[in-house]
Amino acid sequence: MRHMLWSTLVLVVCAFLIPACSSGGQSEGAANPEPMVEEHLDDPEEEEVTRVYVDPPDEFAGLTNPFAGDVDAITMGKEIYEDKCLECHGPEGAGDGPRSVNLNPKPVDLADSTVMADRSDGYLFWRVSKGGLMEPFNSAMKAWEMALTEEQRWQVISYIRTFSE
Repeated sequence: MRHMLWSTLVLVVCAFLIPACSSGGQSEGAANPEPMVEEHLDDPEEEEVTRVYVDPPDEFAGLTNPFAGDVDAITMGKEIYEDKCLECHGPEGAGDGPRSVNLNPKPVDLADSTVMADRSDGYLFWRVSKGGLMEPFNSAMKAWEMALTEEQRWQVISYIRTFSE
C-alpha cells in the first residue's frame, strides 16, 4: 500500500514538472518567436526538413550592417568564416561542410539567393550572435556573441552575403 502511494505521488509530481520544464527552454533573445515563413527542403536521401523563419526580436529588427559592401570587411569576414563557420556551412556556404553530415537540421544554405534575400541584416546578426539552440530553430548553430566582437560578426555577415550574389 505504501509503495502504491509513493508511485502515485511520483506520477502526480511528474505530471506537473514535465510541462513546466519543456516550456522554459528558450534562449535569451528569442522571446516567443512566431513562425512567419516555412521553407520545405527536400533531400531524396532523408525525410523532408522544415525550416522556420521568424522575425528577429525588436533589439535586432532594425539593425543594418555598417560594413555592407566594404571590401576590407568582406576580406576579414572571409578569414573569420573559414576559421569558425566553414566546418558546418561549407566552403561555398551551401551547408555542406564536413561537420554537417550528422547535423539535423542541416546548416542553412547561405548561397540560396531566395533565402538570403528574405533575411534582413538584423535577422542574420541575431542568428550569428545568439545561435540556434532556441525554439523554433533547435539547431547546433553556436552563439558567437561572446567569441566574436560585434565588428567581426558584421564582417562575417558581409562575407556570407557574397555567397548568394
